[in-house]
Amino acid sequence: MRVLIRLSRDDARQWLLSLCTGLQGAGHEIGFALVDGPTTPRVGTTMVYAAQSTLFGKGAASWSKLAPSKLPTITTDPDVTIALSGIGAADYTLFLDNRAGIGHAPLALMAGHFPFIEFRTADGSPHVSGLPSIEEPEILPRALDQFTNRLITLFAMVMDRRKRDCRSFWSARKHPSAATPLTYLAASLAQKLHHRATRGRHRADHWRIGIRPRREMAFNGDIGLDGFSLLPDDGARYYADPVLWHEAGRDYLFLEEYPYATGKGIISYTELTSDGEAAFPPRPVITREGHLSYPFLFRHEGEIWMIPENAAEGHIPLYRARRFPDEWVFERPLIEGLALHDATLFAHDGFWWLLGNAALHKSSSWDCLMIYRAESPLGPFTPHRSNPVLVDARDTRPAGVPLLIEGKLVRPVQNCLGGYGRFTRFMEIDELSLESFRQHQIARLAAPEKDTIAGVHTYSRSARFEAVDILTPRGFAR
Repeated sequence: MRVLIRLSRDDARQWLLSLCTGLQGAGHEIGFALVDGPTTPRVGTTMVYAAQSTLFGKGAASWSKLAPSKLPTITTDPDVTIALSGIGAADYTLFLDNRAGIGHAPLALMAGHFPFIEFRTADGSPHVSGLPSIEEPEILPRALDQFTNRLITLFAMVMDRRKRDCRSFWSARKHPSAATPLTYLAASLAQKLHHRATRGRHRADHWRIGIRPRREMAFNGDIGLDGFSLLPDDGARYYADPVLWHEAGRDYLFLEEYPYATGKGIISYTELTSDGEAAFPPRPVITREGHLSYPFLFRHEGEIWMIPENAAEGHIPLYRARRFPDEWVFERPLIEGLALHDATLFAHDGFWWLLGNAALHKSSSWDCLMIYRAESPLGPFTPHRSNPVLVDARDTRPAGVPLLIEGKLVRPVQNCLGGYGRFTRFMEIDELSLESFRQHQIARLAAPEKDTIAGVHTYSRSARFEAVDILTPRGFAR
Protein backbone atom coordinates (compact mmCIF):
# COMPACT_ATOMS: atom_id res chain seq x y z
CA MET A 1 0.00 0.00 0.00
CA ARG A 2 1.26 3.51 -0.87
CA VAL A 3 1.00 5.78 2.16
CA LEU A 4 1.43 9.56 2.07
CA ILE A 5 2.04 11.28 5.42
CA ARG A 6 1.42 15.02 5.40
CA LEU A 7 3.08 17.13 8.10
CA SER A 8 4.42 20.60 8.79
CA ARG A 9 8.14 21.19 8.39
CA ASP A 10 8.50 21.87 12.09
CA ASP A 11 7.18 18.36 12.86
CA ALA A 12 9.98 16.61 10.92
CA ARG A 13 11.60 14.65 13.75
CA GLN A 14 13.93 11.66 14.08
CA TRP A 15 11.22 9.24 15.17
CA LEU A 16 9.74 9.33 11.67
CA LEU A 17 12.68 7.25 10.42
CA SER A 18 11.65 4.46 12.82
CA LEU A 19 8.08 4.83 11.61
CA CYS A 20 9.27 4.38 8.02
CA THR A 21 11.23 1.26 8.93
CA GLY A 22 8.22 -0.28 10.67
CA LEU A 23 5.72 0.45 7.92
CA GLN A 24 8.11 -0.54 5.13
CA GLY A 25 8.78 -3.81 6.95
CA ALA A 26 5.03 -4.47 6.79
CA GLY A 27 5.16 -4.06 2.99
CA HIS A 28 4.01 -0.45 2.65
CA GLU A 29 5.56 2.25 0.47
CA ILE A 30 5.94 5.43 2.52
CA GLY A 31 6.24 9.02 1.38
CA PHE A 32 6.06 12.40 3.10
CA ALA A 33 4.70 15.75 2.01
CA LEU A 34 6.07 18.62 4.09
CA VAL A 35 3.95 21.74 4.09
CA ASP A 36 4.03 25.16 5.67
CA GLY A 37 1.22 25.81 8.06
CA PRO A 38 0.29 26.96 11.55
CA THR A 39 2.59 25.42 14.14
CA THR A 40 1.87 24.57 17.74
CA PRO A 41 3.53 26.90 20.27
CA ARG A 42 6.66 25.26 21.68
CA VAL A 43 7.86 27.97 24.04
CA GLY A 44 10.66 26.52 26.16
CA THR A 45 10.36 22.93 24.94
CA THR A 46 13.60 23.10 22.98
CA MET A 47 15.41 24.43 26.05
CA VAL A 48 13.97 21.69 28.30
CA TYR A 49 14.73 18.97 25.76
CA ALA A 50 18.35 20.12 25.37
CA ALA A 51 18.93 20.56 29.12
CA GLN A 52 17.47 17.19 30.07
CA SER A 53 19.31 15.43 27.25
CA THR A 54 22.53 16.65 28.85
CA LEU A 55 21.42 15.74 32.38
CA PHE A 56 19.81 12.36 31.73
CA GLY A 57 20.94 11.23 28.26
CA LYS A 58 18.92 11.47 25.11
CA GLY A 59 17.71 7.91 24.84
CA ALA A 60 16.67 7.40 21.24
CA ALA A 61 16.55 11.18 20.63
CA SER A 62 13.22 10.70 18.87
CA TRP A 63 12.22 14.37 19.04
CA SER A 64 15.45 15.80 17.61
CA LYS A 65 15.01 17.79 14.42
CA LEU A 66 15.32 15.88 11.15
CA ALA A 67 16.41 17.30 7.82
CA PRO A 68 13.41 17.02 5.44
CA SER A 69 15.70 15.59 2.76
CA LYS A 70 16.05 12.41 4.83
CA LEU A 71 12.34 11.62 4.50
CA PRO A 72 11.27 9.54 1.49
CA THR A 73 8.72 10.69 -1.06
CA ILE A 74 6.41 8.85 -3.42
CA THR A 75 5.75 9.89 -7.01
CA THR A 76 2.51 8.01 -7.66
CA ASP A 77 -0.92 8.62 -6.20
CA PRO A 78 -1.17 7.28 -2.64
CA ASP A 79 -3.70 4.71 -1.51
CA VAL A 80 -3.94 6.31 1.94
CA THR A 81 -3.21 9.83 3.17
CA ILE A 82 -2.51 10.59 6.85
CA ALA A 83 -2.38 14.11 8.27
CA LEU A 84 0.14 14.01 11.09
CA SER A 85 0.12 17.76 11.81
CA GLY A 86 -3.60 18.27 11.35
CA ILE A 87 -3.12 20.21 8.13
CA GLY A 88 -5.24 19.56 5.05
CA ALA A 89 -7.74 16.88 4.07
CA ALA A 90 -6.73 13.24 4.59
CA ASP A 91 -8.11 9.75 4.98
CA TYR A 92 -6.91 9.78 8.60
CA THR A 93 -5.96 12.72 10.83
CA LEU A 94 -4.05 12.48 14.11
CA PHE A 95 -5.70 14.02 17.18
CA LEU A 96 -4.19 14.37 20.65
CA ASP A 97 -6.72 15.10 23.39
CA ASN A 98 -9.26 16.24 20.80
CA ARG A 99 -6.79 18.64 19.12
CA ALA A 100 -5.42 17.97 15.66
CA GLY A 101 -1.67 17.53 15.20
CA ILE A 102 1.31 15.95 16.90
CA GLY A 103 2.80 19.29 17.93
CA HIS A 104 0.73 19.33 21.13
CA ALA A 105 2.65 16.37 22.59
CA PRO A 106 5.65 18.08 24.29
CA LEU A 107 3.63 20.69 26.18
CA ALA A 108 1.05 18.08 27.23
CA LEU A 109 3.77 15.82 28.62
CA MET A 110 5.43 18.67 30.50
CA ALA A 111 2.05 19.39 32.09
CA GLY A 112 1.95 15.81 33.37
CA HIS A 113 -0.77 14.90 30.90
CA PHE A 114 -0.53 11.77 28.74
CA PRO A 115 -2.25 12.55 25.44
CA PHE A 116 -5.17 10.43 24.32
CA ILE A 117 -4.39 9.49 20.70
CA GLU A 118 -6.95 9.15 17.93
CA PHE A 119 -6.70 8.62 14.20
CA ARG A 120 -9.99 9.94 12.83
CA THR A 121 -11.44 9.32 9.40
CA ALA A 122 -12.40 12.10 7.02
CA ASP A 123 -15.92 12.24 8.52
CA GLY A 124 -14.51 12.71 12.04
CA SER A 125 -15.12 9.18 13.30
CA PRO A 126 -12.39 7.53 15.43
CA HIS A 127 -10.71 4.67 13.55
CA VAL A 128 -7.91 3.78 16.00
CA SER A 129 -7.38 5.19 19.48
CA GLY A 130 -5.11 4.63 22.44
CA LEU A 131 -3.89 6.03 25.73
CA PRO A 132 -0.17 5.24 26.03
CA SER A 133 1.81 4.79 29.23
CA ILE A 134 4.72 7.11 29.90
CA GLU A 135 7.05 5.51 32.44
CA GLU A 136 9.36 8.51 32.97
CA PRO A 137 7.14 11.58 32.50
CA GLU A 138 9.56 13.81 34.40
CA ILE A 139 12.23 13.42 31.68
CA LEU A 140 10.96 14.93 28.43
CA PRO A 141 13.38 13.18 25.99
CA ARG A 142 12.50 9.75 27.40
CA ALA A 143 8.79 10.59 27.64
CA LEU A 144 8.77 11.62 23.98
CA ASP A 145 10.67 8.44 23.03
CA GLN A 146 7.96 6.30 24.65
CA PHE A 147 5.17 8.41 23.22
CA THR A 148 6.44 8.26 19.64
CA ASN A 149 7.29 4.54 19.90
CA ARG A 150 3.71 3.82 20.91
CA LEU A 151 2.49 6.13 18.14
CA ILE A 152 4.27 3.78 15.71
CA THR A 153 2.18 0.93 17.15
CA LEU A 154 -1.01 2.90 16.52
CA PHE A 155 0.13 3.74 12.98
CA ALA A 156 0.51 0.00 12.34
CA MET A 157 -3.00 -0.54 13.71
CA VAL A 158 -4.33 2.07 11.29
CA MET A 159 -2.65 0.36 8.36
CA ASP A 160 -3.85 -3.19 9.09
CA ARG A 161 -7.46 -1.93 8.90
CA ARG A 162 -8.65 -4.45 11.48
CA LYS A 163 -11.82 -3.82 13.47
CA ARG A 164 -11.16 -2.95 17.11
CA ASP A 165 -13.04 -1.53 20.06
CA CYS A 166 -12.23 2.10 19.29
CA ARG A 167 -12.87 4.46 22.16
CA SER A 168 -13.98 8.02 21.65
CA PHE A 169 -12.29 10.98 23.32
CA TRP A 170 -12.26 10.46 27.08
CA SER A 171 -13.70 13.79 28.21
CA ALA A 172 -13.82 12.75 31.87
CA ARG A 173 -10.04 12.94 32.27
CA LYS A 174 -8.71 15.53 34.70
CA HIS A 175 -6.37 17.95 33.02
CA PRO A 176 -3.60 19.10 35.37
CA SER A 177 -2.52 22.69 35.66
CA ALA A 178 -0.04 23.55 32.96
CA ALA A 179 3.57 23.51 34.14
CA THR A 180 5.98 26.06 32.79
CA PRO A 181 9.14 24.71 31.17
CA LEU A 182 11.22 26.16 34.03
CA THR A 183 9.14 24.55 36.79
CA TYR A 184 9.14 21.25 34.91
CA LEU A 185 12.92 21.37 34.52
CA ALA A 186 13.42 22.36 38.17
CA ALA A 187 11.24 19.46 39.37
CA SER A 188 13.16 16.92 37.29
CA LEU A 189 16.50 18.27 38.55
CA ALA A 190 15.31 18.08 42.17
CA GLN A 191 14.27 14.48 41.63
CA LYS A 192 17.64 13.59 40.12
CA LEU A 193 19.45 15.13 43.10
CA HIS A 194 17.16 13.28 45.52
CA HIS A 195 17.87 9.94 43.81
CA ARG A 196 21.60 10.60 43.93
CA ALA A 197 21.46 11.56 47.62
CA THR A 198 19.50 8.44 48.61
CA ARG A 199 21.34 5.97 46.36
CA GLY A 200 22.33 2.85 48.29
CA ARG A 201 19.92 3.49 51.14
CA HIS A 202 16.73 1.62 51.90
CA ARG A 203 13.94 2.38 49.48
CA ALA A 204 11.27 4.82 50.57
CA ASP A 205 8.47 2.41 49.66
CA HIS A 206 7.95 -1.10 48.38
CA TRP A 207 5.32 -3.68 47.48
CA ARG A 208 3.69 -5.74 50.22
CA ILE A 209 1.04 -8.45 50.17
CA GLY A 210 -2.20 -8.24 52.14
CA ILE A 211 -4.46 -11.21 52.97
CA ARG A 212 -7.99 -11.29 54.36
CA PRO A 213 -10.80 -13.87 54.70
CA ARG A 214 -12.80 -14.08 51.49
CA ARG A 215 -15.83 -11.83 51.33
CA GLU A 216 -18.84 -12.48 49.16
CA MET A 217 -19.31 -9.05 47.67
CA ALA A 218 -20.90 -7.32 44.75
CA PHE A 219 -18.33 -6.28 42.20
CA ASN A 220 -19.59 -2.76 41.52
CA GLY A 221 -18.30 0.68 42.37
CA ASP A 222 -15.31 0.98 44.69
CA ILE A 223 -14.17 -2.01 46.76
CA GLY A 224 -12.41 -1.20 50.02
CA LEU A 225 -9.03 -2.37 51.26
CA ASP A 226 -10.08 -2.84 54.87
CA GLY A 227 -9.41 -6.11 56.67
CA PHE A 228 -6.18 -7.07 54.88
CA SER A 229 -3.32 -8.23 57.12
CA LEU A 230 0.16 -7.65 55.72
CA LEU A 231 2.59 -10.50 55.07
CA PRO A 232 5.69 -9.77 57.19
CA ASP A 233 8.97 -8.97 55.43
CA ASP A 234 12.45 -8.02 56.59
CA GLY A 235 12.72 -4.83 54.51
CA ALA A 236 15.48 -6.33 52.36
CA ARG A 237 13.00 -7.58 49.76
CA TYR A 238 9.50 -6.93 48.55
CA TYR A 239 6.68 -9.39 47.97
CA ALA A 240 4.22 -8.89 45.10
CA ASP A 241 1.97 -10.68 42.56
CA PRO A 242 0.09 -12.90 45.05
CA VAL A 243 -1.56 -16.07 43.74
CA LEU A 244 -3.74 -18.08 46.14
CA TRP A 245 -4.17 -21.82 45.68
CA HIS A 246 -6.32 -24.29 47.64
CA GLU A 247 -5.14 -27.90 47.43
CA ALA A 248 -6.15 -30.97 49.45
CA GLY A 249 -7.70 -28.87 52.21
CA ARG A 250 -4.67 -26.59 52.58
CA ASP A 251 -4.10 -23.02 51.43
CA TYR A 252 -0.97 -21.75 49.72
CA LEU A 253 0.29 -18.36 48.62
CA PHE A 254 2.68 -18.08 45.65
CA LEU A 255 4.35 -14.75 44.97
CA GLU A 256 7.18 -12.79 43.41
CA GLU A 257 10.03 -12.28 45.86
CA TYR A 258 12.37 -9.45 44.90
CA PRO A 259 15.56 -9.19 47.01
CA TYR A 260 16.95 -5.68 46.63
CA ALA A 261 20.49 -7.05 46.88
CA THR A 262 20.16 -9.04 43.64
CA GLY A 263 17.67 -6.88 41.75
CA LYS A 264 16.07 -10.01 40.27
CA GLY A 265 12.69 -11.54 41.04
CA ILE A 266 12.22 -15.19 41.99
CA ILE A 267 9.11 -17.29 42.66
CA SER A 268 8.47 -18.25 46.28
CA TYR A 269 5.60 -19.69 48.30
CA THR A 270 4.26 -20.11 51.81
CA GLU A 271 1.39 -22.00 53.39
CA LEU A 272 -1.41 -20.11 55.12
CA THR A 273 -2.85 -20.95 58.51
CA SER A 274 -6.60 -21.06 59.14
CA ASP A 275 -6.33 -17.36 60.10
CA GLY A 276 -4.64 -16.42 56.84
CA GLU A 277 -1.18 -15.93 58.35
CA ALA A 278 2.02 -17.25 56.81
CA ALA A 279 3.02 -20.55 58.41
CA PHE A 280 6.65 -19.78 57.50
CA PRO A 281 8.58 -17.07 55.60
CA PRO A 282 8.23 -17.49 51.83
CA ARG A 283 10.59 -20.12 50.40
CA PRO A 284 12.07 -19.94 46.87
CA VAL A 285 10.84 -22.59 44.42
CA ILE A 286 11.81 -21.25 40.95
CA THR A 287 14.77 -19.15 39.88
CA ARG A 288 16.09 -18.43 36.40
CA GLU A 289 18.70 -16.31 34.65
CA GLY A 290 16.21 -13.52 34.16
CA HIS A 291 13.70 -11.76 36.38
CA LEU A 292 10.61 -13.79 37.34
CA SER A 293 7.24 -12.55 38.59
CA TYR A 294 3.49 -13.20 38.36
CA PRO A 295 3.44 -16.96 39.21
CA PHE A 296 0.23 -17.85 37.36
CA LEU A 297 -1.03 -21.35 38.27
CA PHE A 298 -3.59 -23.53 36.51
CA ARG A 299 -4.81 -27.13 36.61
CA HIS A 300 -4.99 -29.37 33.54
CA GLU A 301 -5.52 -33.13 33.20
CA GLY A 302 -4.93 -33.77 36.88
CA GLU A 303 -1.67 -31.81 37.12
CA ILE A 304 -0.77 -28.32 38.36
CA TRP A 305 1.12 -26.00 36.04
CA MET A 306 2.71 -22.58 36.34
CA ILE A 307 3.61 -19.91 33.77
CA PRO A 308 5.60 -17.22 35.63
CA GLU A 309 6.43 -14.04 33.79
CA ASN A 310 9.84 -14.31 32.17
CA ALA A 311 9.76 -11.51 29.59
CA ALA A 312 13.44 -10.79 30.26
CA GLU A 313 14.33 -14.09 28.53
CA GLY A 314 11.85 -13.56 25.71
CA HIS A 315 9.43 -16.45 26.28
CA ILE A 316 6.73 -17.81 28.60
CA PRO A 317 8.21 -20.70 30.61
CA LEU A 318 5.90 -23.64 31.31
CA TYR A 319 6.48 -25.47 34.62
CA ARG A 320 4.81 -28.61 35.98
CA ALA A 321 4.55 -29.46 39.68
CA ARG A 322 6.45 -32.69 40.20
CA ARG A 323 5.63 -32.43 43.90
CA PHE A 324 3.26 -29.66 44.85
CA PRO A 325 3.97 -27.08 46.18
CA ASP A 326 7.77 -27.07 46.30
CA GLU A 327 9.13 -29.05 43.32
CA TRP A 328 8.62 -27.64 39.82
CA VAL A 329 10.01 -28.94 36.54
CA PHE A 330 10.58 -26.71 33.52
CA GLU A 331 8.90 -28.37 30.55
CA ARG A 332 9.34 -25.93 27.64
CA PRO A 333 8.35 -22.44 26.53
CA LEU A 334 4.57 -22.21 26.27
CA ILE A 335 4.99 -19.94 23.25
CA GLU A 336 8.49 -19.68 21.80
CA GLY A 337 9.90 -16.20 21.28
CA LEU A 338 6.99 -14.31 22.87
CA ALA A 339 7.94 -11.80 25.58
CA LEU A 340 4.55 -11.46 27.22
CA HIS A 341 4.08 -9.66 30.53
CA ASP A 342 1.72 -11.10 33.17
CA ALA A 343 0.45 -13.90 30.91
CA THR A 344 -2.98 -15.01 32.14
CA LEU A 345 -4.79 -18.21 31.07
CA PHE A 346 -8.47 -19.04 31.37
CA ALA A 347 -11.09 -21.26 29.76
CA HIS A 348 -14.02 -19.64 27.97
CA ASP A 349 -16.48 -20.70 25.29
CA GLY A 350 -14.77 -24.04 24.64
CA PHE A 351 -11.27 -22.60 24.24
CA TRP A 352 -8.31 -21.56 26.35
CA TRP A 353 -7.40 -17.90 26.12
CA LEU A 354 -4.04 -16.33 26.93
CA LEU A 355 -3.95 -12.58 27.61
CA GLY A 356 -0.91 -10.46 28.39
CA ASN A 357 0.92 -7.27 27.55
CA ALA A 358 3.79 -6.74 25.11
CA ALA A 359 6.35 -3.94 24.91
CA LEU A 360 5.86 -3.45 21.17
CA HIS A 361 8.11 -1.02 19.25
CA LYS A 362 10.41 -0.67 22.27
CA SER A 363 7.75 1.09 24.28
CA SER A 364 6.03 0.35 27.61
CA SER A 365 4.66 -3.04 28.66
CA TRP A 366 1.92 -1.29 30.64
CA ASP A 367 -0.53 -0.46 27.88
CA CYS A 368 -0.58 -2.92 24.97
CA LEU A 369 -2.88 -5.99 25.19
CA MET A 370 -2.26 -9.17 23.19
CA ILE A 371 -4.62 -12.17 22.97
CA TYR A 372 -4.04 -15.81 21.93
CA ARG A 373 -6.35 -18.84 21.72
CA ALA A 374 -5.85 -22.60 21.88
CA GLU A 375 -7.84 -25.79 22.33
CA SER A 376 -5.52 -26.80 25.19
CA PRO A 377 -3.79 -24.61 27.80
CA LEU A 378 -0.56 -26.26 26.67
CA GLY A 379 -0.99 -24.92 23.13
CA PRO A 380 -0.47 -24.49 20.28
CA PHE A 381 -1.79 -20.92 20.37
CA THR A 382 -3.25 -18.83 17.56
CA PRO A 383 -2.83 -15.04 17.82
CA HIS A 384 -5.84 -12.75 17.75
CA ARG A 385 -6.31 -11.34 14.27
CA SER A 386 -6.21 -7.77 15.60
CA ASN A 387 -3.17 -8.02 17.89
CA PRO A 388 -2.57 -5.69 19.58
CA VAL A 389 -6.25 -5.55 20.39
CA LEU A 390 -6.07 -2.54 22.71
CA VAL A 391 -3.64 0.23 23.66
CA ASP A 392 -4.68 1.81 26.95
CA ALA A 393 -2.74 2.48 30.14
CA ARG A 394 -5.93 2.17 32.18
CA ASP A 395 -7.16 -1.34 31.53
CA THR A 396 -4.92 -3.67 29.54
CA ARG A 397 -2.26 -5.25 31.78
CA PRO A 398 -3.60 -8.32 33.66
CA ALA A 399 -3.85 -8.19 37.45
CA GLY A 400 -4.91 -11.73 38.32
CA VAL A 401 -7.12 -14.68 37.42
CA PRO A 402 -10.36 -13.77 35.60
CA LEU A 403 -13.43 -14.30 37.79
CA LEU A 404 -16.87 -15.70 37.00
CA ILE A 405 -19.32 -13.39 38.79
CA GLU A 406 -23.05 -14.02 38.37
CA GLY A 407 -22.38 -15.55 34.97
CA LYS A 408 -20.16 -12.65 33.89
CA LEU A 409 -16.52 -13.10 32.95
CA VAL A 410 -14.55 -10.40 34.78
CA ARG A 411 -10.82 -9.75 34.44
CA PRO A 412 -8.79 -7.81 37.02
CA VAL A 413 -6.49 -5.31 35.29
CA GLN A 414 -3.91 -2.77 36.36
CA ASN A 415 -4.53 0.92 35.94
CA CYS A 416 -1.09 2.24 34.96
CA LEU A 417 -2.10 5.77 34.06
CA GLY A 418 0.34 7.99 35.93
CA GLY A 419 2.45 5.12 37.27
CA TYR A 420 2.76 1.36 37.47
CA GLY A 421 -0.16 -0.45 39.13
CA ARG A 422 -1.88 2.61 40.57
CA PHE A 423 -5.05 0.62 41.28
CA THR A 424 -6.95 -2.45 40.09
CA ARG A 425 -9.97 -2.29 37.79
CA PHE A 426 -12.46 -5.12 37.28
CA MET A 427 -13.48 -5.31 33.63
CA GLU A 428 -16.42 -7.36 32.39
CA ILE A 429 -15.60 -9.01 29.06
CA ASP A 430 -18.47 -8.27 26.67
CA GLU A 431 -17.05 -9.97 23.60
CA LEU A 432 -14.12 -12.31 23.06
CA SER A 433 -13.26 -14.09 19.82
CA LEU A 434 -10.32 -14.23 17.42
CA GLU A 435 -11.95 -11.33 15.55
CA SER A 436 -13.06 -9.01 18.36
CA PHE A 437 -12.61 -7.99 21.98
CA ARG A 438 -14.67 -5.62 24.12
CA GLN A 439 -14.75 -4.94 27.85
CA HIS A 440 -16.07 -2.36 30.30
CA GLN A 441 -15.37 -1.48 33.92
CA ILE A 442 -17.75 -2.67 36.63
CA ALA A 443 -15.68 -2.04 39.78
CA ARG A 444 -12.28 -1.01 41.08
CA LEU A 445 -10.04 -1.77 44.04
CA ALA A 446 -8.17 1.31 45.22
CA ALA A 447 -7.02 3.10 48.34
CA PRO A 448 -9.02 6.16 49.42
CA GLU A 449 -7.80 9.54 48.17
CA LYS A 450 -4.92 11.00 50.22
CA ASP A 451 -4.16 7.53 51.60
CA THR A 452 -0.50 6.56 51.97
CA ILE A 453 -1.03 3.49 49.74
CA ALA A 454 0.30 4.41 46.28
CA GLY A 455 -0.62 1.29 44.32
CA VAL A 456 -2.78 -1.86 44.22
CA HIS A 457 -1.86 -3.98 41.22
CA THR A 458 -2.83 -7.66 41.71
CA TYR A 459 -5.95 -9.36 43.08
CA SER A 460 -6.34 -13.07 43.88
CA ARG A 461 -8.92 -15.13 45.70
CA SER A 462 -9.44 -18.75 46.69
CA ALA A 463 -12.22 -20.58 48.46
CA ARG A 464 -11.15 -19.07 51.80
CA PHE A 465 -9.02 -15.98 51.23
CA GLU A 466 -8.39 -12.87 49.16
CA ALA A 467 -4.98 -11.35 48.50
CA VAL A 468 -3.70 -8.09 47.05
CA ASP A 469 -0.34 -6.37 46.76
CA ILE A 470 -0.03 -2.73 47.73
CA LEU A 471 2.69 -0.14 47.32
CA THR A 472 3.36 1.31 50.76
CA PRO A 473 5.78 3.68 52.49
CA ARG A 474 8.59 2.15 54.48
CA GLY A 475 7.35 1.22 57.96
CA PHE A 476 3.71 1.19 56.86
CA ALA A 477 1.34 -0.64 59.19
CA ARG A 478 -2.42 -1.12 59.14
